[in-house]
Formats: sequence, structure tokens, C-alpha cells
Amino acid sequence: MRVPRIVVYVALSFVVTSLLFFFLGSGGLLDYDNLLAYRASLQENIADLEGTNDDLLKEVQALGSDPERLTLQARELGYFREGEKVVRIEGYRPGKSYYTVGKILWRKPKQPRMGWPFKALGLGLPILLSFVSFSVRRRKNREAGNR
Repeated sequence: MRVPRIVVYVALSFVVTSLLFFFLGSGGLLDYDNLLAYRASLQENIADLEGTNDDLLKEVQALGSDPERLTLQARELGYFREGEKVVRIEGYRPGKSYYTVGKILWRKPKQPRMGWPFKALGLGLPILLSFVSFSVRRRKNREAGNR
């Protein structure tokens, strides 16, 4: 039993199109790699935030147990005890310790992939292969007839 060539061409185009969608299509391996990279950046950001949280917890514990540290922190915020004299120097601003809150990671909105080239290839490949096959057979028949 002989399988018509068009069936082979359709099957071949289905395989090629499926592979293209698998690697390059929406939800394919390329998208999966992008998601893995985004996940890694999120995990890195979480680790940074946990480190900042640990530092803040240590500072809160130090402020609760060390009165001198509490006094220094209050002075940084502009609070002084009664009777203390404050000398302000014009143009001098004491350095403030700010904590970074972490990076804001914006996920790029998913761009719809153009799947039409793959679909066109899947539909056009059997037609193209049939045409090429027909042309080659026709040329061979002509050459055989000329001999």
C-alpha cells in the first residue's frame, strides 16, 4: 500500500510547525527561559529584602535595649532633651541612614507572539513540497522522453 505524497508532505509540515511552536511559539521554550530569568530576579530581590528585614530587626532590638543608641537616634530625628543646647552649623546636613526598600521588579507585559508565520509555513509547506515534487517528476519524465 503506497501512501500519497501529499499525506507525507502534510505530516512533515505538521511536524515542522509543531517544532517551531514548541521552541519559538507562545508558551514555548523561549518564553519558559524568560520566566526562569524573571523568577531568579524575584528570588534575588526576596533575599535582599530578607537581609534588610534582618538589619531592621537588629536595629529595633538595639533601640529597645541600649538607651545611648535610642538617644542618638532621637537626635538624628531632631529631638533633644530639655535644657540641652543645640548648635547648628549653616550648610551642614548630617548624613541620614536610609534603608532601601528593595527593587521594584516590573514584569514586562506579555507581547502577543506572531504565530501567523508558523501557521502559514504549516499550510504552505505541503503545497510547496508538492509543487517541487511535481516539477522534479515532470523534468525527469521530459528528460527520459528526450532520450
